[in-house]
Amino acid sequence: MKLLLWLAVLSPAIIWTVSYYTLPRWWLENITAYPAIFLICYVILFTFSAIAKDPTLTLTSLCLGIFFFSLTPKNSQTVTACSNDLTYDVIQYNAYYGNANINSFINELIRSPADLVVMQEVSPELGEKLYSIDDIYPFRYGGQEGVGYPSSQLILSRQPLTGLSVFHTPDAQNIISGEWQVTQNHSIHLITAHPPSPRDQSLWYRRNALIRTIESMTTRYPFPDTLIVGDFNLSSKSELFTQLFSDFDTAPVASWPNWFSNFMPPAFVMIAIDHLWLKSNENNWFICSRKALKHVKGSDHLMIRTQIGFKPEQSKLKSKHH
Repeated sequence: MKLLLWLAVLSPAIIWTVSYYTLPRWWLENITAYPAIFLICYVILFTFSAIAKDPTLTLTSLCLGIFFFSLTPKNSQTVTACSNDLTYDVIQYNAYYGNANINSFINELIRSPADLVVMQEVSPELGEKLYSIDDIYPFRYGGQEGVGYPSSQLILSRQPLTGLSVFHTPDAQNIISGEWQVTQNHSIHLITAHPPSPRDQSLWYRRNALIRTIESMTTRYPFPDTLIVGDFNLSSKSELFTQLFSDFDTAPVASWPNWFSNFMPPAFVMIAIDHLWLKSNENNWFICSRKALKHVKGSDHLMIRTQIGFKPEQSKLKSKHH
């Protein structure tokens, strides 16, 4: 009995370690990138070990449970205090095709406008509805003739969007890129995408290919300031995520799954797949905070509001120093 308990306690940790640090497989990544699965296992094993009155097994289960709990995401992250700096808000949201409460999202855009709104799973019907708030968001990319909704994406902005275009990949995926003219003298190169969910091996390869394409774009065509936003269907606890965009800043927060309309699951049973990366060569731009908003209902994703800060004097100080 004790041998079986030890085998049960050690097996999940061994499986996670081996699969995380070896050549991944799509189904293994989907399991190991979801820390809550292992956390729940260790809660159960801790209970059985305590009932068996084995202190060593109980302590081991507890320690491993705490480790996997530490891997779970939070609902919010504060990265840098931005109270004395210019700040801009970025909303990102997978609106979900079957959203029966889209007015909850639209009301949030009206009640607390952001500077930039990046959406995925936007139906043409939702796109038409959002024309009703173009007095708040006069600039948009998506819905125009000849553009449509690339990979069901739509971008709204309170500042000009210039030079946006769609890069079509060989496997019919779409990357939107162009300039977000945040101030008269400062713009950020914006990249948005929505890779597929890796529900099988072919989709896993397509997701990875699109992400690597974006990474190649940022390397081959570097801009002083770059912002990457989207639902990437990639857990922040996967090995691939840790390898991506090494010179960018990011702050993952829990965003999926939210499957219940009347019950909001705690952050530790969710994963972070709706990401934002920011790079600023002169450190003018930086992430202040990111927060998943629970009161916006209707989607299986939480809406995320990110505050980014801007220090226009930073580049001036650097040039004077040199």
